[in-house]
Amino acid sequence: MNTLATLTPRLAVLAGLVERHPELPAPAVDICGIFTEQINLTFYDAPDAFHQWLTALDIDRATVRGRAGTKDAWLTVLHEVDGITLKLTSFTRLATTVETGGEG
Repeated sequence: MNTLATLTPRLAVLAGLVERHPELPAPAVDICGIFTEQINLTFYDAPDAFHQWLTALDIDRATVRGRAGTKDAWLTVLHEVDGITLKLTSFTRLATTVETGGEG
C-alpha cells in the first residue's frame, strides 16, 4: 500500500523544478498512486508551453513521440530527473475547416 511518504521523492523533484525554472508555464500535474516513480505533466492546447519545457530541461526533440488524428494531436516524452520519470504530454485540438461550397 502506498503512503504519503511515497510522494516525498516526487514532490521533491517537482519543488526542485519550480525552484530552478519558476518562469515555465504551469502544466496540469498528476502524481499517480500506481506509478510511484513518475509525475505526469500535461499541456492542453499549449504546444508552446510544452516546447518551453523541452528547452528548459534540455530534452532531445528526437525522443518526442506523437500522433495526429482528425480532431487532435498529441506529443509525449519521458525524461528522468533525480530518479523520477517525468512524462510530458501535449494535447492540441486541431482546427477544422468547413467547406461552404463556394462564395455566398
